[in-house]
Amino acid sequence: NKKPIYWCGSCETALAEAEVEYDDHTSPSIYVRFPLQADGLDKVFPQADAGKSFIVIWTTTPWTIPDNLAVAVHPDFEYDLIEAGGNFYILAKDLSASCAEKFGWADWKSLATVTGDALQGLIARHPFYDRPSPVVTADYVTLDAGTGCVHTAPGHGREDYDVGLQYGLDAYSPVNDNGVFTDDVDQFNGQFVFKANDAINQALSDKGVLLAKEDIRHSYPHCWRCKRPVIFRAT
Repeated sequence: NKKPIYWCGSCETALAEAEVEYDDHTSPSIYVRFPLQADGLDKVFPQADAGKSFIVIWTTTPWTIPDNLAVAVHPDFEYDLIEAGGNFYILAKDLSASCAEKFGWADWKSLATVTGDALQGLIARHPFYDRPSPVVTADYVTLDAGTGCVHTAPGHGREDYDVGLQYGLDAYSPVNDNGVFTDDVDQFNGQFVFKANDAINQALSDKGVLLAKEDIRHSYPHCWRCKRPVIFRAT
């Protein structure tokens, strides 16, 4: 049974909570639109055009996007269906205005609002792999930053792992002991995960799904031995 733990790629070792030190780190935070399948969309948002509808995620770890298996929303928060530039977007009502500004949406409007539990069961698609990314609900989703729709990779986060167990998702973690993507990861195999951030952002940009990117400074776990940033990895 795999479970995500702290892992240092340079020391090639697992770390206990007590062996992790928090330090400031700059991460590329990205906003990405995941296309939505038609299934069930008309029941939740009859106003949306199935071929032009997206749910918008935010993450500070672009390198985990290849391992995305779901999108989490909070069951009790309100989510807007927004029309902008001829497309339809789902994001948290409280974050709509700040996101619209970030994305450069000059002319946007909210068409309808539902709570997150109504979105459960919608199916998004992975932005560059041919696989589904179902919308799931989780209480850890916050409105502090981002879109209120959380990119979920059960092999790379404790909360992601728990929600994965609940929904029967694999703790998918195609990363070796050195922190390098395995051959399972099309396009990015053989790349050290943090180094892959730029290539992954470029791939998202090439697909036309990267809505915004900004560097943020935040507290991030580092290895007490080598002082390098660590990753969460299911082993």
